[in-house]
Amino acid sequence: MNEDATLLIWDVDGTLTDSAGLTRVAFEKAFEGIYGISGSTKGIMPFGRTDPQIFREMLRNSDLHGDDFPEQFRKFGIQATHYLEKELQASNKPRLHHGVRELLDLLAVEDDVFMALGTGNIERNARLKLEKHSISHLFPVGGFGSDDEDRTTLIKIAFLRSKDYFSIDFAEINTWVIGDTYFDIKCGNNIGANTIAVATGNASEAELSEHNPTAVFADLRDGDRFINLIGNHGGRR
Repeated sequence: MNEDATLLIWDVDGTLTDSAGLTRVAFEKAFEGIYGISGSTKGIMPFGRTDPQIFREMLRNSDLHGDDFPEQFRKFGIQATHYLEKELQASNKPRLHHGVRELLDLLAVEDDVFMALGTGNIERNARLKLEKHSISHLFPVGGFGSDDEDRTTLIKIAFLRSKDYFSIDFAEINTWVIGDTYFDIKCGNNIGANTIAVATGNASEAELSEHNPTAVFADLRDGDRFINLIGNHGGRR
């Protein structure tokens, strides 16, 4: 085991990026194209949810059954990706959250820090959102909503894939799950990892603190604090 190796598993929406509501637009267009029903995301709170969970709720909202859910979701995912790509290409509103690009630049020169994604997005949708800002290549591996509906399971997938991809037996004590919701904290705890909660999504610092993450950040502009935290906590010195 490389005892100095640190693995960072990143959420996408609300943590790295703000896609300006274009995911909801793409989902509604895809759903209407397949089922002929508009407004299918009304009342749905997507924060911390996986894409399959959101799609299930869209079906329920529209009084439709998921009798062949895997195939229904596969077809929906294809259409949602098609529309999301078009929406992202046409808009200048999506952005990275404050401090993200600068922090990623700092992490890129840390030889013993490795990065992955742990997101409820379908993998191609996650890639599209990051490619919009030319940062997708920094996260070569991950766990996605297209892998599993359960968020803890996809975080575990990200952890195991990272071990294989980087050929490093990462220790849980040197693994960090970074996200903007309670669900990210919970999933990190479930796999025995450290957690960093970032209040750039729908939850405040106080609300995130209630769930006892390892650390809470208002945003990611304090890159030095972030680097010091992952360098001095747990098994890494």
